[in-house]
Amino acid sequence: MTGQRLRMAVCLVVALLAFPRTGSAGLGEVILGMSGPQLIGILFQCRVVVDGTFEGCYEPSGMKIAGRGGQSRFRLTLEGGPYFSTGRNGAEGQDYQFFKIGMLAFDPMLEYESWRSPRENRFSVYHGVLGVSYNLLFGSGFDSFTNVALKLRPIGVMFPVGKSWRVEAEYNLRLYPNAFSADEFGKVPVVPASTTGEAVHSFSFSVKKIG
Repeated sequence: MTGQRLRMAVCLVVALLAFPRTGSAGLGEVILGMSGPQLIGILFQCRVVVDGTFEGCYEPSGMKIAGRGGQSRFRLTLEGGPYFSTGRNGAEGQDYQFFKIGMLAFDPMLEYESWRSPRENRFSVYHGVLGVSYNLLFGSGFDSFTNVALKLRPIGVMFPVGKSWRVEAEYNLRLYPNAFSADEFGKVPVVPASTTGEAVHSFSFSVKKIG
């Protein structure tokens, strides 16, 4: 194992071990359409309503470890975690091998709950109205680098599964002022690198324990 691969593995393990006491349960994200590798991530999450009350923090197992809810429809969501390449080739044919590229992300976002059913812990619709995605990318064959995006969550939905669990599904949009390029990942560009920004789509999903 090369030193760079070892550093990537260590970073992913550290991230997984560092967050479990403040994280969200079973929350994952697939990032599509990036000018580079497709990435899949394991996210950790806490939400704080505007009055400072924890809405909820969860163990990776799905058990709630903190939080007592809140009545405000505005909340600050703090997300982050490790990602790795899925092995899917880039749009220009570059070979981004499985687990050869890693990313650490921290994504704070202001969310607004536009609708909720009258019954507690029932169906709701929410939106990420303003957020930032800070990304550190690293891996084999290229120097680590960072990129920053404006992150929006056009829609998220929460619905119950039985009496004890709830599911959240979200569509996310990252707007990068500086587009990714193949040479940043150690690949030979097929076309000249873009000097403009790019929009990157993703979907996230979580299963959480209620109460």
